[in-house]
Amino acid sequence: MIIDVTGIVLTPGNMGKDCLGNGEHFDENNNLIECCCDECNYMMCCLKPLNENKCKKCDDLDCPNNKKASL
Repeated sequence: MIIDVTGIVLTPGNMGKDCLGNGEHFDENNNLIECCCDECNYMMCCLKPLNENKCKKCDDLDCPNNKKASL
C-alpha cells in the first residue's frame, strides 16, 4: 500500500482513474481531496493504461499493481 504524506492511499496506473489522489475524489466530510500527482513518485505509471507486462517487472513491493508482490 502506498500512502501519500497527507495520508491519502495512492493507487498508481490505469491513467490515475483508480487513485484517491487524482483530484476527483471526496473524503468522508465531502471535501475534495487535492491532487497529489505532481509530487507522486508513481506518476509515470499513471501516464499509460495499466500494463500487465510492465507491472510484472516492477521491483517496488509497495505498489499495489506489482505482480511479483501478489505471488
